[in-house]
Amino acid sequence: MSQPEAPPDEELLSRWRAGDQAAGTSLLLRHHESVARFFMSKVGAEGEDLVQATFLGLLDGGLQRFRDDASFRTFLFAIARKKLLEHLRNTIRDRARFDPQHATIAGLHRTVSSVLDAHGQNKLLLAALRQLPIDTQLMLELHYWEDMRINDIALVMELPANTVKTRMHRGRARLNEHMRALADSREQLETTLRGLDGWAKQLRRELDE
Repeated sequence: MSQPEAPPDEELLSRWRAGDQAAGTSLLLRHHESVARFFMSKVGAEGEDLVQATFLGLLDGGLQRFRDDASFRTFLFAIARKKLLEHLRNTIRDRARFDPQHATIAGLHRTVSSVLDAHGQNKLLLAALRQLPIDTQLMLELHYWEDMRINDIALVMELPANTVKTRMHRGRARLNEHMRALADSREQLETTLRGLDGWAKQLRRELDE
């Protein structure tokens, strides 16, 4: 006997807003893994606190601010991005000068265990991503790991879609440059460049384990 199809996010959200707490729990559990992955490649074990902060942000007035012109997942990642930037800003001395369009995770001297645990091409890709400006890293990860469309990424980043397209195009080129600089061997580099989409998805699975 086939399993019944899981209700879509919109249905669970509607039921949650109507007072069905079980529907709300199901909705948050559905997206927990993706939100945890979002933080892991940047702050490691500290990410679990940020996952909780993201969900609390949703509960603390977030549902009332949610509009139906965006998907629930997009809205959730927009909250996650704000929590991440707030956290990173609070970890540096000169908070006023923190700019995610220029600052990098690598430049903040953050050592994350997932970088050390990744292997081969996955390690190269993750290290190169962390060399990109934080906002660019987020755009590429949302594209590769979450299969998010440009318009949805634009909503998460609070930017025009054309701006996102331009920055992602430049970011992909810079990602290639960083991989060339960081590669341990020509073979590692060429294999990673040939299969960037596949390696990105494999890295996603590795971070989920």
